[in-house]
Amino acid sequence: MNLQKARLLLILFGALGLVLLPLGAALRSELILYAALLSYVLAVAVWFRFNRCPHCRKHLGRHTGIYCPYCKEKL
Repeated sequence: MNLQKARLLLILFGALGLVLLPLGAALRSELILYAALLSYVLAVAVWFRFNRCPHCRKHLGRHTGIYCPYCKEKL
């Protein structure tokens, strides 16, 4: 999976969690709250697994630049 697809999944899971959490609280639905929690866990898992430089495989952290801060290759 390339970096752009991973970031898109991260945004998708994070936004889904942001929508489901208040909805589940308002409706007092445990199922929706668990779905929100699962989407947050999936977002964190995607971030840890796929937010890496494709060249040196080091974790990029919060870096969103064009070049890897470690190996200086283009992302």
